[in-house]
Amino acid sequence: MFYRCYRSRSNDEQGYEHVSGYFDNGFSGDALLLGNSYTNGNGENLTINRFNYIISNIVLYKTDGSSYVYPKVESYFIINEEKNLKTIELKNIPVGDYKSIKFGLGVDQQRYLEGESNQQTFWDFAASMDMVWTWSTGYRFINFEGSYTSSQTNGEIPFQVHQGSNSVTDNYQEITLNLPTTLRVRTGDLPNIHLVSNANVILNGLHKIKLYDNLNQAGTATEIMGGENLIKIAENSQEMFVVDHVHNGSGTQH
Repeated sequence: MFYRCYRSRSNDEQGYEHVSGYFDNGFSGDALLLGNSYTNGNGENLTINRFNYIISNIVLYKTDGSSYVYPKVESYFIINEEKNLKTIELKNIPVGDYKSIKFGLGVDQQRYLEGESNQQTFWDFAASMDMVWTWSTGYRFINFEGSYTSSQTNGEIPFQVHQGSNSVTDNYQEITLNLPTTLRVRTGDLPNIHLVSNANVILNGLHKIKLYDNLNQAGTATEIMGGENLIKIAENSQEMFVVDHVHNGSGTQH
């Protein structure tokens, strides 16, 4: 007979460990598969070909009320459904018990105003992921593209929804989510936070935005890249994420 001996590890243990976050993209409870079609609450049938977004400025809150702010220069990540980039790795998180997480959707003005040279590596990476315009117009926080049909259309119409900030409005959002179970960070373990995103709320959340209502004058495409709709999308994005579950202990389960 064999016995395993376990070392008791309390929250008072000193040390650091890595934590991963997995972003599981969906559409109203269904898995999001590029090329598949989904019907939203606006009566439009969307075929989604691209769904990318920037996650940033992560803060983890402990059960004792204290918090850990992840180093800012390392706290910018891109989730890219096309390239199957869905996991972020947070290094050297202090050992402890954590109850909630806060993160940004997009790039904050403080970081952007530090200038291109101070963030060249991430800017170049974002450019390779189709997450920028030009430096003067900045980052795309959300890149959501495909085609759609509805009772008002005659055949499929391409759409592009590019969310970002501009000279008029700062559309960067910070989102705070409670964890359904405590995240236990211990040396030697690799816990994982499994988040689920809902692409449907971009256009069908607190604010209802019909793609057809934003058809260009030629009637050939819908492009939402500015104006009041970006403010509405920013507010909708507050409902875009939930934490589905937490994996404590070793392993890379999702």
